[in-house]
Amino acid sequence: MALIDSQTIVEGGLTPTLTTPAEVTNTFTNGGTEFILIENSSGSSITCTVTTRVTTVENPLYGDLTKSNASTTIEAGATAFMGTFSMTAYNGDDSVVSFTLSSISSIKVAILTLG
Repeated sequence: MALIDSQTIVEGGLTPTLTTPAEVTNTFTNGGTEFILIENSSGSSITCTVTTRVTTVENPLYGDLTKSNASTTIEAGATAFMGTFSMTAYNGDDSVVSFTLSSISSIKVAILTLG
């Protein structure tokens, strides 16, 4: 897994630097204000799945609640955003979130955070 550093969106704006992920599974440090920007320049659609760490919660009013992984399909030639991610549901012990891309061929990503 590769840790991707976040880039902060400030009042004056941000021109994000997108990078080609080295691996299909990547991570980023999550403070609850992060987004994943995914650019798909390949000839086919891909899927990005963000792994939920807490999958069930017992609620006295509603009973057991299930939290699924966040997943989206990015069509060929399209760009997508995912996020923000609840720290309680998605963070591991190290405040890191893990996401998996179905392919990294002709894919670029950036982790953006609100400043």
